[in-house]
Amino acid sequence: MSSETGSQDTKKKLTPALLFLRDAGIALIFVASILLAMYAYTGLWPPLVVVESDSMMHSEDNVSYVGVIDTGDLVLVKSVDSDSDVQTYMDGYASGHRTYGDYGDVIIYNVNGNELGTPIIHRAIIYLEANADGNSFRSESLRYIDDDKWSTSDPSDTWDHLTSVLRIYEVGFQSETVTIDTSRLVVASGFITKGDHNDNTDQSLPSRSTPVKVTWIVGKARGEIPWFGLLKLWFTDSLGSDAPENSVRNLWISLAFIVIGPILIDVFVTFKIRKKIARKREAAMREYEAEQRKVPPPPPPEPEPSAQQPSEPPQTPGNTG
Repeated sequence: MSSETGSQDTKKKLTPALLFLRDAGIALIFVASILLAMYAYTGLWPPLVVVESDSMMHSEDNVSYVGVIDTGDLVLVKSVDSDSDVQTYMDGYASGHRTYGDYGDVIIYNVNGNELGTPIIHRAIIYLEANADGNSFRSESLRYIDDDKWSTSDPSDTWDHLTSVLRIYEVGFQSETVTIDTSRLVVASGFITKGDHNDNTDQSLPSRSTPVKVTWIVGKARGEIPWFGLLKLWFTDSLGSDAPENSVRNLWISLAFIVIGPILIDVFVTFKIRKKIARKREAAMREYEAEQRKVPPPPPPEPEPSAQQPSEPPQTPGNTG
């Protein structure tokens, strides 16, 4: 008897632990499935990058928007194998292809190919192909675009022979003019890039005067998980600019839902199950009472015969003598 009681106690102790392990295993499988799906889509590991600065934001008052790359956002990084895998701003302007609130693709690249540095995530504005003369560029993107969208400081320049300052008009959410001094660039084929929130291209800086080569590109940005990258930036103290207040607020609200949501769902499901069980019991009771009303009442019990003492026979007078 004591051994049976001990085994039952052991089962009771193991049940919560087994339930926890089961739930943890399901959660791990779920997370692993998501990561594998991301890897299958992007072809890269890790498949996500965190945006550290405000260089791609579309507001002047540090307000974030879903659908735009803001400080603290997470984006998927899809692999790039050739320059044709990237549609630049000028390509998108002609085709209508847009990502993150503007024309063209946003790429993630290592500055000068240095994989030890922090990658840059900026929009590809135009692809310049170095000509064989070693002194000029060409860009197929300009070939079929109206002249009112772009111009050069040297009137003799053409789409296939660029040597001077190239100007592209009405670019970005601020409708600004982007200037590219091709005479200052290293004559090598690559992309000219720019942060949507920045005034100048990356290649206008002395340290980045070479167009972004395809071999420098980590990938192109796809999708967005807003706000959650702030957690990593806070823990690693790598926040490049102030986090948007609405992003911080939305992050805490989301975390609260993630923590409280399953509890509320569990309480709600338990309540519904108990209510359903109670309704079934009530229905069964009503059905039982109805059946009882259909059964005729039992006949009254027959009266038991009363027990009478037998009377003594009358005595006959006899002779006394």
